[in-house]
Amino acid sequence: MHFSNVLAIARTQSKSEDFRAFLVRTVANNLKVDTRCYGQLIDPQQHHGHYRAIIIEIDTPSASQQTLDIIRKTREEHPGSTIFVVVTFASTLSKTKYYLAGADYCVKAVETSAEKKISLFDTFLNESERLHRGLVLDQDRMCIYGDGKKLEISFVEMKVLEALIHNRLLSHNEIAAVMGLNTKYYDSRALEKSISRLRSKIKAHYGENIIQNIRGYGYKLSRGLICVSDFPPAKGSSHGE
Repeated sequence: MHFSNVLAIARTQSKSEDFRAFLVRTVANNLKVDTRCYGQLIDPQQHHGHYRAIIIEIDTPSASQQTLDIIRKTREEHPGSTIFVVVTFASTLSKTKYYLAGADYCVKAVETSAEKKISLFDTFLNESERLHRGLVLDQDRMCIYGDGKKLEISFVEMKVLEALIHNRLLSHNEIAAVMGLNTKYYDSRALEKSISRLRSKIKAHYGENIIQNIRGYGYKLSRGLICVSDFPPAKGSSHGE
């Protein structure tokens, strides 16, 4: 199986080399691992390749705001890459901020052992490979198809998926508006149940949980798993991706 490159980003050059050391112990021989430090990403003269997965480590509180800018820049330059953020200090910063900046996944790994980090990176890379299979939303027939299967969905479910494909990250109010609900008076529990039913329906049919719940904010669509039949997945969105 052919793999695309992986980019490991850390605060300093030595930290990024430590990243490489961890990654090369987990990845296949045909997977090239590049490294960058924060300063190299800020430099507009730096050349960047094409990466299947990009893993960004945040190891200090002072790096949080800088890293948000780096995530935005990385997402702009690599619209099709899966971006994983690993927070390795006791952070009070909401994961939602990282998602809004353009990250696909964010985990906190405070005081995590080397073995657990290796396992974590291995999971990331396997997830990155899996995420590029792709399902297709057929708006005319109001169904999802892929893997030789077809799943019929309602008009409202289709509109929710269509909106998520265009934007990837929507607040509860934005989802409510797509569903035709009053954004001031809708029942949040009813909305959550509706989205939960859609998630369960897709997972039961395809084995994929493509809609992620972002606690306190809304919902996020997993990158690369589904697109609309008449156009490829959006490269950007109103949320800064």
